[in-house]
Amino acid sequence: GTPSGGEGWMGLGFSLDPAVPMSEAVRRVASAEIDTAYAALASPPERHKGVHDSRKCLKRLRSLLVLIRPGLPEPVFNSLTERLRTIARGLAPARDAAALLDAVDKFAKAEGEGEATPIPALRAWLQERRQAAKRSLDGSTASDAMRGLFALRPAMANLAVYPDDFSPIAKGLRESYRGGRKAFAQTFATGNDEDFHEWRKTLQHHWRHMQLLTPCWPSELSTRVEAARALSQILGDDHDIALLRQLVSAPTMTFAAPDDTASFLKRCRARHKALRRDAETRGARLFAERSRPFVERIAAYWTAATRRGEKPAIVARTDNVVAFGEVGAGGRRAS
Repeated sequence: GTPSGGEGWMGLGFSLDPAVPMSEAVRRVASAEIDTAYAALASPPERHKGVHDSRKCLKRLRSLLVLIRPGLPEPVFNSLTERLRTIARGLAPARDAAALLDAVDKFAKAEGEGEATPIPALRAWLQERRQAAKRSLDGSTASDAMRGLFALRPAMANLAVYPDDFSPIAKGLRESYRGGRKAFAQTFATGNDEDFHEWRKTLQHHWRHMQLLTPCWPSELSTRVEAARALSQILGDDHDIALLRQLVSAPTMTFAAPDDTASFLKRCRARHKALRRDAETRGARLFAERSRPFVERIAAYWTAATRRGEKPAIVARTDNVVAFGEVGAGGRRAS
C-alpha cells in the first residue's frame, strides 16, 4: 500500500504548530515528510528528481530528530536516525554523481573553461558515473528506499516527546546551536576541508530547526532561515570544489596535462579563498549570540505564540510511547 497524503512541507510547511501539543506537532511533521519522500520515489519518469526530493525529506527528518532528541529515549533516537541514514545511503550514489556534474558546470561558468583544462574530460567521466548510477536506480535502489520508508511510517506516526512541551526542544536547540558555534570556531582555526564540511552539517540542522520553529515569529525566523541556508550553500560550493580538487589531483586519474591540472588547482584554491572569506563574515553574524540567550529568546517567542489563542488541553496518552518496543510498558504520560 502507499502512504496517503504526500503533501509534506509544501502545504503547511516543514514547521511545528504552536497551537497543538508538542508531540502532536512533531508527529504531523514527521508523517508528512515520510509521505512526501515516498511519493517522490513512486513516480518513475521523474525518478532522478524524485531521489533529490526524497533525500531532502530524509535530511529534514534527521534534523527534526536532532531537535527533539532530549525528549526521546536514546535507543529510539539512535534506531530512527540509523534507519533514516540507511535509506539515504542507498540513494546517495545517484544524487552524488549528479551533484558533482552540477559542480563542474558551476565552476566552468564562474571561471570560464579555457582550452586546456581538465573540465571536459572530468565532465565526460562524471557523466558515465551518472549513467551507471541511473541504471542502478532503475533497478532496486528506489524500491528498497520505498520499502524502508513504508516500514518507518508507523514509528514516525507514533513519535512522542517527554515532557510534552517546549522544554525538550529548547534543550535540543541549545545543543545544536552551541555545536554550530563550536564548529564555526574550529573551522577557521584549522582551515581544513573536513572542518568546513562538518560545520556545514551543523548549519543544515540549524536552518531546518529555524524552519521548524518559524511559526512562533515568521518574519524574524524566516529571515534567519534564509541567512543560514545561503551560508550552507556557500559551504556546499566549497565542498564541491574540494571534491573536484581531490578528483583532479588523484594519482590514478589523468584528466589533463600536468601544467593544465596545476593551473586548474590554482583556480580552485582562489575560489576556496573567496568562498571562505564570505562564509566567515556570514558565520560571525549568524553565531554572534551565545547559546543560552539565543534559546531563551526563541523559547519566549514560542510561549507568546502558544498564548495567542486558547491553548488546547494536553491529553495524557500512553498509546503513543510504546510503539518502538524500547520504552517500558509503564509509558510516559504527557505533562
